[in-house]
Amino acid sequence: MPIRRDQLVNLLRNRDFRAQFVSDQPNEFLPLQIKRLRERRGWTQAELGQAAVMKQERISVLESPDKKGLNLNTLKRLARAFDVALVVRLVPFSEFVDWVCTLSPGSFEPASFDEEVSSWSYRGEQAQFDETALIATSRYGATSNISDFPAPKSMDWRVAEERPVTSAAPKGADYATA
Repeated sequence: MPIRRDQLVNLLRNRDFRAQFVSDQPNEFLPLQIKRLRERRGWTQAELGQAAVMKQERISVLESPDKKGLNLNTLKRLARAFDVALVVRLVPFSEFVDWVCTLSPGSFEPASFDEEVSSWSYRGEQAQFDETALIATSRYGATSNISDFPAPKSMDWRVAEERPVTSAAPKGADYATA
């Protein structure tokens, strides 16, 4: 049964509970997600192991909640095998609570790039690009001027030409030393 936002916030007021709950999430969510993605593709553990360059036994461990073994390099290999993006970042508790409270079965099965790209619309209108870029800017914390991101012709921002990561960095930011 999903937890209500107000219930979770009340539980998270206890610092020890909060620390344990946040710590447990990757060990509970990711094994289930790995298994659901594998099954969605109709793969055996051995087939996923081959795609991720891991042994079947390793995949079995990764699909078991509360087992050790999840690390960033393993997650990168799995993301590549499933052809999905991997997002690892620190977030405020408000975002974490929203994420936990809105989990659904679909949350465990992101589409691969090829499955998803066919649903993207291709458009070149500057107004639509500016709106999409503004949303992306506010969501991901970029502070660059939207005019720094000219609208590519006949496509939207999701498949735009590559830009240096630092193009959205605040003036004077030096991420090479971070």
